[in-house]
Amino acid sequence: MRLGPLTGLVAVVLIVVAFGVGGDTPGIGDSGPQVRLFFQEQDTRQAVSLYLLVLAGVFLVFFAGSLRHHLADSDRHGWLPQVAFAGGILSAAGFWIASGVTLALIDASDKQKVEGPALQAMNAIGNDLFIPFVGGIGIMVLAAGLGTARSGTPLPRWLGWAGIVLGVLMFVPWVGFIAFLVSGLWIIIASVLLARRPHAPDTARAANVPTP
Repeated sequence: MRLGPLTGLVAVVLIVVAFGVGGDTPGIGDSGPQVRLFFQEQDTRQAVSLYLLVLAGVFLVFFAGSLRHHLADSDRHGWLPQVAFAGGILSAAGFWIASGVTLALIDASDKQKVEGPALQAMNAIGNDLFIPFVGGIGIMVLAAGLGTARSGTPLPRWLGWAGIVLGVLMFVPWVGFIAFLVSGLWIIIASVLLARRPHAPDTARAANVPTP
């Protein structure tokens, strides 16, 4: 599918909009009543934000599948395409889990039977629940970078090396989140380049065509 890679661009746009709509949420040190008041007043915005993240996860899975397909075209016997695909799936699952925690906070804030300490604990978990989706993107970008830096296909070598650098930095404390933000640009560029890439000949099908 020619437009398949552009699902990565859509995923990045949805993620950016989701974080923009969600804004600053209560910190780990905020009390239970503060958390309750925030999600009671901002329930609509937070609901829209988590829904956009759910959609972003869907598009990210499709992009990971498209990326795996293009990587496998260039390296049919390698394992890096599968690693890149697994990273995309992990990241999408991370976004969905984070969205689930936000939905639980919205629901719990309207229930007076849910005590403040429980809300505070849920909010603390939600604040630090970034490792799965950041780590997943790191694995996907790193594997894609390793798969293309040497051969220069299906992505340019410079983008492959950039993917390696970003993938490594995403697992370095203090700079990992910055690398995660920059990786959005990497995904956008990769999406556009893969969408413009000419289709490779189907050598497998050609090999099965009987010769006269």
